[in-house]
Amino acid sequence: MRWVTYLSPSGGGQRVGALDDGDVMGSPGPEGLGELLDGGHEAMEAAYARAVDGAIEIIVEPEARMCAPVTPTALVPVRAGDREFEIHPELVRGVDDAVLPEARTACVGVAALAGGDGPASAYTPACLWLDAAGHAVQLSLGPVLTTADEVAGRTVELSTSVDDLENGRGLIAPGHGWLTSGPGRVRALLPVTTPALEENDELFVDAGDLGTFEVRVGSQV
Repeated sequence: MRWVTYLSPSGGGQRVGALDDGDVMGSPGPEGLGELLDGGHEAMEAAYARAVDGAIEIIVEPEARMCAPVTPTALVPVRAGDREFEIHPELVRGVDDAVLPEARTACVGVAALAGGDGPASAYTPACLWLDAAGHAVQLSLGPVLTTADEVAGRTVELSTSVDDLENGRGLIAPGHGWLTSGPGRVRALLPVTTPALEENDELFVDAGDLGTFEVRVGSQV
């Protein structure tokens, strides 16, 4: 199953949506993705069926404004290369949110989300933004949350590029120990680090089975 959290065009609030054949199917239920994850896989399947069969709104996926799939309430442990960070929840954003202009390097990989089925019940792309001094200034999650059964036994291939020129590549095993052990609902492992980026560079991230997204450094849209 593939899920998103998006800004509803009817009211502007955040809403959970199930992805189905290129469309975002607005969930009729009040639960956020964190609550659905806590219910376990069977509960998520039932919620997915309700969203597809009884969507309260349908949006073509590229036209939906995506939020971070979940909103952490505790520090997010992140490993980027040989460095480890603890990211404050206030620094977590969605990939459609503005990237701070002081961001100069992107560390790209995968975040695992814990739920009722264990510490890695679902996965989403993750991008940690560092300033010129190497300090973390923002963590982007999403846009799509993919349940663990969709990637079980696979290796996630990652690549990054600017102006169609590749500037990073790496692999992640979803079963990696960093993603499947330790505290926190959200844990991220980021094996790809880009060269220095400039303001207004458009970074394209391909996370294989977990999807793609593009962000502009310093964009205030």
